[in-house]
Amino acid sequence: MAQAGDRIEPGLKLSDPAATGESILQGRVLFSSNLRGEFEPCSCPELPLGGISQTVGLVDSMRDSTTPVFWLDAGDRFFRIDMAQLSTEEAERRLRAMLLVDVGNLGGLDAMGVGQLDLGAGLKYLQLLSRRASFPLLSANLVDEEGALIFAPSVLLERGQLRLGVTSVLPGNLVGDGFRTLPPKTSLRRAIKALRAAGATHVVVLSNLGEVADRKLARGLRADLLLSSRSRRLSSVGEKLGRTVLGEAGSRGRYLGDARLYAQGRGAGPHIVLTAQPVLASGVSSPAIDELVEQVLRRLADPLLGVPPLPVERQKARGTLQLPALPGAR
Repeated sequence: MAQAGDRIEPGLKLSDPAATGESILQGRVLFSSNLRGEFEPCSCPELPLGGISQTVGLVDSMRDSTTPVFWLDAGDRFFRIDMAQLSTEEAERRLRAMLLVDVGNLGGLDAMGVGQLDLGAGLKYLQLLSRRASFPLLSANLVDEEGALIFAPSVLLERGQLRLGVTSVLPGNLVGDGFRTLPPKTSLRRAIKALRAAGATHVVVLSNLGEVADRKLARGLRADLLLSSRSRRLSSVGEKLGRTVLGEAGSRGRYLGDARLYAQGRGAGPHIVLTAQPVLASGVSSPAIDELVEQVLRRLADPLLGVPPLPVERQKARGTLQLPALPGAR
């Protein structure tokens, strides 16, 4: 795991064959984790990091190749704390959550795991955000009061020769207004079995259990990748437990995780090299995301900010998403 002193370490250079012996690069799984409502770069004096527009710019730059690229979010994306706030504070954090949905829509996020903090404004609000999203929110163990799954348990993403199965779990025994969680291990086994039966070449688990529980979970899984949220640790190099490679991309969008899938390597597969690289505030940004961020910053500066409505207005002629006007905004 990375230490404080190497927080700007750029990670492992992309190569084929890799320095550790893997060869024939088949695809890359880029991943974010623990954004917690953050979308601006940090004010770090040494080297400013982060910025959701810079993240999308970095992802786009990696798509400029023939190698299939996927982009996932491991959870805890929308909110910093898991309880509702009052008045303006609640409106502000909901506006941030809406922005992060729209960024995922425009930036091509493939799937997101539901984290405990994502339920911070209540289940009904998260369901509204999921309706706004063009990417699936996943959870294999979040159920309603009658025991029915609330979100899709998994998704199968096909790109090139790869069929990437993705599933997600929350900690067990969570109880809230209109929801509860089932035991994660049992739920995962069921989801992974279904993905393998559907022809997944690789299976990714987006886990919100935390570092200790993730390590225990990984040893008995038939998953290839376990990408974490909640612990907010930074994996400069992935850790292999059993057949599963673990990793987490820090927090607040300062880093982007990068799992590289190879066809060959030493020993039994899967042959995966996992690392993370900093999102430089000075890096190339996405013009479309820059525009969205500017809209949100103007609204956050409005003293009459009210709770924003959810429907999204699509401006097809411009090819961008516009955030809705807020009640009372000037």
